[in-house]
Amino acid sequence: MIQVVFLDTDVILDYLENRNQEVRDVVAQLLLLHKKRRILLATSVFNISELIDKEFQIHFIGWCLKEGMSYEEIMSKLNRDEKLFKEVSNKNQEEVERRIKGFIFGKGIEIFSLSGEKEYSEIYDLIYKRNLRSQDALIVATALANKVTFFFIE
Repeated sequence: MIQVVFLDTDVILDYLENRNQEVRDVVAQLLLLHKKRRILLATSVFNISELIDKEFQIHFIGWCLKEGMSYEEIMSKLNRDEKLFKEVSNKNQEEVERRIKGFIFGKGIEIFSLSGEKEYSEIYDLIYKRNLRSQDALIVATALANKVTFFFIE
């Protein structure tokens, strides 16, 4: 049976944004093994949603820094100025979409989701007994439901 390696959001961001060379190198090796069909690389629809959101935040914060804004100004604009966030996001939408699609679909990364009542029971357990945030619970439950072998998280 093929080993399934589940890529978490921050791992994909490290690869796409060149943030952590060590993680990027590991992902590059995993991609080679995936291409040779020695492993299966996967993520979830929830990770992709989080990835899109974080990419837009990265671009927005980068724009704010170029404008010379302070940390306090950036956080204020990020949390309160929806019009500006949308304006900056629209300028970067095609690039963000191209990069994410290029990685996920261009590299043949499997996308997992949830489909049954058992998985939703797992989510309740992860939130109420394990104290995970809702987004993290969705991601972990998806990985568990799809019987991943390894969960690559930073």
